Amino acid sequence: MSDNSRMARYHSADQPAPQQPPKGSQPTYQRRPALARWVAILVLLLTLTLGLKITVFNANYMAGVVSRSTTGQKVINQLNNELESIGISGNPVTSGIAQPYLAQGVAQLYGESATTTVDSTALANAMSAQAQTVGVTVTSTMTAAIAKEARQAAKAAFTTPAMTQASAKIQKLKRLNFLILMGSLLLALVTAIYAFSVHHVMASLGPGMTLGGLLTGLLGAAGYYFLPLVVPTASATVTNLVATVGRSGLEVVIFAGVVEIVLGLLIMLGHRTFRK
Repeated sequence: MSDNSRMARYHSADQPAPQQPPKGSQPTYQRRPALARWVAILVLLLTLTLGLKITVFNANYMAGVVSRSTTGQKVINQLNNELESIGISGNPVTSGIAQPYLAQGVAQLYGESATTTVDSTALANAMSAQAQTVGVTVTSTMTAAIAKEARQAAKAAFTTPAMTQASAKIQKLKRLNFLILMGSLLLALVTAIYAFSVHHVMASLGPGMTLGGLLTGLLGAAGYYFLPLVVPTASATVTNLVATVGRSGLEVVIFAGVVEIVLGLLIMLGHRTFRK
């Protein structure tokens, strides 16, 4: 009995090891760097075009920037001088009050139909509050006259020959930006369908968003510093205005790029953790 046991243990050492299943039967993770780079390009295009659409090519946003620029201050000073001529001193018209009226002038610059009426409540309240300190009574007729003057001054600031010349270029850039945005959205939809079909959504989104955010930040920073050189016009005032508005919009784009880098890194970390 003991001899048979020893022989069995001796021959068991010669038995072949259990065969492993072929490598092709095991699911393996397949990297797709080309897809991630393509996602980065789409992120760059979408961030730039969408960021410019809601900032530089938005009349209300631009009016807010213009109200703090030299062009806006000229309109504000004109209105305050008009009020001072009727006895209301103290410069009651501020950037916030003048912004809705400046938005009408900006709409002309973009070739859009300007709003026919602007709520003059803020202007009337500012005039009344300041008039009480100097002992002047503000009537509805005075408020309507100043509101009309504000609309005319804002529109006149954007109908100069230099502004008209710049308007044609700005409208072309606005249409081009819109076409690129629509094309990028369609390509993003097709890319998302393909990524879902190959089960490579998060694996491509993380690196793509990180690289796209980096490219967006670098391109936005370059545009911020070199913008005055690429938008020369016949008027230094118009050049400064366009540069101011453009830089304000690019600041938003750069911030969006930084946010995309952080989100991309978080997606990459989460995908690697759950994959393991």
